[in-house]
Amino acid sequence: STQLSQICNGKPYAELRAVRMMLFWNGLESTSNKSSQDVAKVLLREAWVRDLRPSTVIHYLFSYAPSLLSSPHHVKRVKAEEYVENLVTLDGGVDHGEEDAWMVTMSCCDTYQQRATSAGAQRDGDPRVAQVLQSLGPELLRRRRH
Repeated sequence: STQLSQICNGKPYAELRAVRMMLFWNGLESTSNKSSQDVAKVLLREAWVRDLRPSTVIHYLFSYAPSLLSSPHHVKRVKAEEYVENLVTLDGGVDHGEEDAWMVTMSCCDTYQQRATSAGAQRDGDPRVAQVLQSLGPELLRRRRH
């Protein structure tokens, strides 16, 4: 049996450890008065972010989003399982899936901006999430390529 730390030079194991750290990240606490740009900068400074795929960070942030910000799999009108399967190709490559996830996320954020403007203030979720996603995504993808 192969250990997770021995697969693909340990990348899956490093990502699993980074997800554990991300789950306890408190940069979007409701008591925080930080702007969306500040939240994005704080998140990018975290050491564990380098071990995560951009889609992992993006989808984690969706868990804090207001209900008006639709999830990418809802926008694509597929089950969450199908959406995740489309992120990773059969050969284990994730880069095309990452780009696709980012494009769908941008679409979700654009739609959210329109909905939020017309619907008024909603009290559920963190309204900064869409702006954090929009500023964070390009940097995460750039880091992934290099």
